Amino acid sequence: MGLFFAGGLFLSSWAQAGVMIESSRVVFSAADRERSLLMSNDNPYPVIVQTWIDDGSPDGTPETAGDVPVLPLPGLFRLEAGEKKNLRLLATQIKQPQDRESLYWLNIYEIPPTDANLPPGVSAIKVAVRLQLKMFYRPQNLKPSIDKLPEQLQFNLSRLPGILQLKVENTSPYYATFSAAKVTGGGKSHPLEIGMLAPFSSKTLDLSGEKSWQPDTVNFVLINDDGNGVEANKSLKR
Repeated sequence: MGLFFAGGLFLSSWAQAGVMIESSRVVFSAADRERSLLMSNDNPYPVIVQTWIDDGSPDGTPETAGDVPVLPLPGLFRLEAGEKKNLRLLATQIKQPQDRESLYWLNIYEIPPTDANLPPGVSAIKVAVRLQLKMFYRPQNLKPSIDKLPEQLQFNLSRLPGILQLKVENTSPYYATFSAAKVTGGGKSHPLEIGMLAPFSSKTLDLSGEKSWQPDTVNFVLINDDGNGVEANKSLKR
């Protein structure tokens, strides 16, 4: 994603952020009315931070966020160099589906100071950084529990004339995020690009380049609530 110009600053979603967040994702349980997220400013200068939650649109702003189930507070604040601060996440009264997770994005804009407010020895900065974190809103009493997610994934191999396809199905009420995956068998392996599967959804992958092959297992790594990878494997169904 490139740079765009707004309010006298170049805004970027890929430049190096100086404001650090304690987690790479947020899971907000409907059982909680509030939770906090620790932020720290690792820059050698103060910054203004703006926060909001939306559907993840790259052009989204606080004004276009719409109705969301969680509100970050404060929405606009100053963070001194080296300072740490808890961002409060408060539940709103906006109703959400109760049979599955809903996905939103926590946006954090880091706005640098003007040249006149920079500390001595720090070069002029013209880049404001936008950081986006996935936020999963999780209803109460979803079944089965999240630790059973690997068991709720199905991998079905289908073979047609000249075509080999793998259908990946998420039968759980949770989002399944794959950081890596591959099918193996007969001493061979083939990498898979699955990405993220929404609850009760599926994706079909083309393996036609391996149409004469007979894989039997899929190995994969799922990202858990803490942002860590969890390895698992399952036999392929035919």
